[in-house]
Amino acid sequence: MKKLFSFVAAALISVAMFASREVVPSDADLASYATGTYTMCIYNEGVCNGIVLNGTYAGWPNDADHAKLLDFVEVAGFEGWYVVSWNDTTGAETKDGGVQAKPIQLDGSNLFNWDYQLGPDAELIRGTADLLPGNNGTEVDIKNIQPGIVVIDVKSWKNNPCTAVYHVYNVSLVSPDCNDEDYITPAISGGFNGWAQQAMEMNELKTAERQNANLPGAVFEVSFKAAEGSEFKFRSAEEWGKDWSNELKEYDAENDAWKAFNDGANIVLGEETTLFYDLGDPEKYSWNNCEKPVEFEEKEFDYSITVANAPECGEAVLAIVGGFEACGWTVADAVAVVDGAATLHAKNTDEFKLLDKSTGDWSNEVIGFAQTTFRNADLADGAEDGVIAIDLAGTHFAACEEGIENVVLTESAQKVVVDGVMYIVRDNKMYNVHGAQVR
Repeated sequence: MKKLFSFVAAALISVAMFASREVVPSDADLASYATGTYTMCIYNEGVCNGIVLNGTYAGWPNDADHAKLLDFVEVAGFEGWYVVSWNDTTGAETKDGGVQAKPIQLDGSNLFNWDYQLGPDAELIRGTADLLPGNNGTEVDIKNIQPGIVVIDVKSWKNNPCTAVYHVYNVSLVSPDCNDEDYITPAISGGFNGWAQQAMEMNELKTAERQNANLPGAVFEVSFKAAEGSEFKFRSAEEWGKDWSNELKEYDAENDAWKAFNDGANIVLGEETTLFYDLGDPEKYSWNNCEKPVEFEEKEFDYSITVANAPECGEAVLAIVGGFEACGWTVADAVAVVDGAATLHAKNTDEFKLLDKSTGDWSNEVIGFAQTTFRNADLADGAEDGVIAIDLAGTHFAACEEGIENVVLTESAQKVVVDGVMYIVRDNKMYNVHGAQVR
């Protein structure tokens, strides 16, 4: 009998040592790793570099603050499974204290790179968290993580550093002038530098040649190493543009209006390593803030905000959430818009965005209204400081298209109530009221 027991035990150990995504570590297996309030366990095949966690616990640091990133470690006896545990006291994502975080693979130089975050098909196996579509459907955001253990099957990464092809890219930009005398010094930021500022150096000779030929704009160049599939944007390198308020824009002749350059999308790097952008024509290209503020001073105001054409979605409560003191990006403290108006106290450099406060989290944001600073909202319509008018025509709540109200109930799609909360069950999968799969 002892020999039989030893044989069975050895066989079980052998199976565990060669575990795969079909053999999921239990909470008991992960108990020794769960040293913090939150624990995330993920499955991923073929890791060639380390995996780190980024999130609200450290204010979403880039590689300049690499020490704040937390390392995943492999779960003993479960090949391909990695785990990390942490504390997060911010409570920044939901009124219930849920937080946001996501795993990212390090690149070939063991540097943090946003290009290597979760792909769009990650699956929640166990635990309480919302896996929601991220940027343009190419990634997944993990939000509303609740205390305890969350287990996720990564399936894929937005880009995989293990198969990345690196090049040295040479980018030249003819930048539009702001006026007859001044120009904006451009920079580029991308996943390869943590979306930080990397100033482009001006080539004086080419600029002189361009001016001698009576051509508008100034020429800037920069070289950097990045992988194919990496993304970047042009932005101002000026200190007053560091909040992404000063990006390139282009004229839309069809609609007689200015819009974000490249429709606001990131530029994706490919096989071509020499890139040239001639955007010097001031009738076709400009910058969001072409005139640098004169003696700009950070001030505080009692803002008076009016909102027109707010979207409707069930019992949605439109609210303003942001970096102002009374809110601090906490949804529970967001300032509700009542009868199309709201008042709040903030600095002109604080940022804000709009969402549905009734959900208690970030799952029902206003799509079509970008996060902006109070100051830029002031300037948008020429209003005086402290007065902001927002027109939300053409926008919608994120949950409107996929929420419970639009689910066609059939034999495979039924409403169920669990612990007093309404869900939709369809094809043996459970969805919350915002269309996110929960089980």
